[in-house]
Amino acid sequence: MFKIETDVKKIKILLLAAALLCGAMASAQTQWNAGMGYASTSFHGEDASAFLTDLSLNGFYAGVSHEFYFSALAGLTFEPGLFFYYQSGRNAEGAKPKYIKMHSLSLPLNIKYSFELAGGVTGSFFTGPVANVGLVGKLYEDGAFVTNTDLTDPMHALSRMSLQWNAGAAATFAQAIQLRVGYAFGLSRLIPEEALHSNVFTVGLGFLF
Repeated sequence: MFKIETDVKKIKILLLAAALLCGAMASAQTQWNAGMGYASTSFHGEDASAFLTDLSLNGFYAGVSHEFYFSALAGLTFEPGLFFYYQSGRNAEGAKPKYIKMHSLSLPLNIKYSFELAGGVTGSFFTGPVANVGLVGKLYEDGAFVTNTDLTDPMHALSRMSLQWNAGAAATFAQAIQLRVGYAFGLSRLIPEEALHSNVFTVGLGFLF
């Protein structure tokens, strides 16, 4: 319980910091980016069960981000976003349901640096924290799956709230279409007092307006 409350406080702090930074830059040049693409989640940690470490959830993400430009720092921008994730994976042989489905919301707070490449293409690197909130899915339900290495221990549900650190790169073509690749490393524990976290790989397209 203490760990969950700590994660909630961290997420609230991230949201407050993002709001303050957006407010301070409200008069600066901004740009929207609507994006979608492929997403894959994998589970890691000393306390992860063999089921979870072998499980890969695959699906898609879709959402928007808003880029704020620092007037005094050329090429450096702040890019918060809000994305919906739908992912699924095959359950154990003969188990029901046949597929595990997970729906979640993700709030990345990236700092991005962009630079001009040849042929009118702009390259970018971005990094920053990510707050995730699970909406619905079997992995959040009590008694659903064994999530630690002790098979005699009661089954646990994963926490609906988690924190990650994101890093990636992007290429923007004609100042309109952006190809993005990212990897989010799990920071918080998905079960209190258990060494278990999730990493997410994403690749997709964004449309600037």
